[in-house]
Amino acid sequence: MRFRWPEGTVFQRRFLDVEQTHCDCCGRVLHVCGRRCHRICTLKGPLELCCRLAHCSDPACPTRPATRSPAAELALTLPGWLIGWDVFCFIGHRRFARHWSVPQVCGELADTYRIQLSEDAICLYLRRYQAMLAARHQDLDLLRLAYRGMAALWLSIDGLQPEKGHETLYAVRELNAGRVWFAQALLSSSADEVRRLLVRARQMAQTLGKPVRLWLSDKQDAFVTGIAREFPGVPHRYCANHFLRDLAKPTLELDSHAKVQMRKKVRGLRAVECAALRAQRPGAEAASPQGVAARQGGAASEAKATGTAGVGRAATAAVEESAGQVVLDYCSAVRGILNDDQGGPLHPPGLRMAEALAQVRESLSRVLALSRPGPAHGQLARLAGCVDQGLAVAEGPQAEVRAQVEALAAVAKALDGRTGGLPQRRARYLRLARQYQERGGEFYGRLARVMEGWRAGLFVAVRGKGGAAAPGDNLEMERWFRRPKGHERKIHGRRHAGVRMVQEGATLLLVLNAQECHPEPFTAQDLLPYRDAEEPADQLQAIARRKVMRKARSPKND
Repeated sequence: MRFRWPEGTVFQRRFLDVEQTHCDCCGRVLHVCGRRCHRICTLKGPLELCCRLAHCSDPACPTRPATRSPAAELALTLPGWLIGWDVFCFIGHRRFARHWSVPQVCGELADTYRIQLSEDAICLYLRRYQAMLAARHQDLDLLRLAYRGMAALWLSIDGLQPEKGHETLYAVRELNAGRVWFAQALLSSSADEVRRLLVRARQMAQTLGKPVRLWLSDKQDAFVTGIAREFPGVPHRYCANHFLRDLAKPTLELDSHAKVQMRKKVRGLRAVECAALRAQRPGAEAASPQGVAARQGGAASEAKATGTAGVGRAATAAVEESAGQVVLDYCSAVRGILNDDQGGPLHPPGLRMAEALAQVRESLSRVLALSRPGPAHGQLARLAGCVDQGLAVAEGPQAEVRAQVEALAAVAKALDGRTGGLPQRRARYLRLARQYQERGGEFYGRLARVMEGWRAGLFVAVRGKGGAAAPGDNLEMERWFRRPKGHERKIHGRRHAGVRMVQEGATLLLVLNAQECHPEPFTAQDLLPYRDAEEPADQLQAIARRKVMRKARSPKND
């Protein structure tokens, strides 16, 4: 249905004429042959563009059927649009730079600028903005301008797959400029599919006329074979972080099993919490401000009526209540420790949990030594017993985990550039590999095999401009992936970032990177040259697959 302007809308009129006065073909004067009115919403209010159309005055001129319109109209809006460029750029900036949701943008336009747009219309404009800005970010002229002061390129590639069974979003990023070159969602991670991305990266590097001095990735077989084939002679550094995670898989599995057993024993804190809550339940209203005032008034009345004995009983009740709150606070602290899953190869979550529980146990020992017998004392003792049981059941496995972490830390120290030069660190790495091989056993034998398999790409000597060393891991790329994840969480309000981020990633990643490099809003002059840009074919195919998949799993089809 065609948009209908509200009755009583006052438009500001602007008349536009064709800038050209004579015909390019015959040189005759152009005559006005009609007028077209185009009403749009702008941030300054409704605007009506009265465009005078013109054609050649010579009936025999072959260009006479072609009607010319004012070029100035394109600087204000595009044909078929209901909004001006200022509203268009406002919507895109709020969405991709400030991560607003569509209802937020819709409400801001209605409340501040009196612009009534439906959420569907805003979504359509956002997809157009996304396609335009992605095309601008990949413009080769702008790329040459961005890399004019750089002598070489450092490229990295990594994939993102929020859910199994869906596409994987692969992105190629240049590390010196911090610029995402392109992204594409692939259904298959085979070597042939990934190689197409590497071919595209090689073509872009050749177009820029810059040599590729380094590739950085994890040791995925498709990356290793594809880079060796498309970039012969270019050093390929493996990500040290991925190496350590691969090296520590058995350690983290053992730590996870010990952590689960420890949690089972410490979960007895719920009984302690229930006992503390039952003790507080008759006076639950005392927690409110009205309850506090009533308790104070009651204590005062009791003091007047019964003297010091009443004051003593009120003070005893207050002490018992505060002691019960201490028990609940300790239970909350233990619960927070049990819910902490943070950690890494060198700081396993189970060891972190055991260390934190040991600190709580020491605090409980000091409190129990100072407190007198009573309900709260017994509850704290029960909580201390739960913590002791959890620490005891995990003591044996975690001793083995600590020994393995020491071996992993020695390997990580050999990779750290701050611990010495490259030859010294390589020699230390090889010496550790020989020691672990001689030591034997399931864990140390696997350690030696993994170290030998990753050795070729861990010690690659590459220096950048000014002697800066190349990064040793691909964490910068993984950290940058947090930007689209955070964008999805902010606009949808959900912690999990869904597959939409992957399926629209071919343009979404470029737009987010463009807004990162250009924090202020884009203008009509920035986006007008890319008004005919369209979404990539692979992105349209991924969106179409998503629609089919959602219909297939819908309960309505059962």
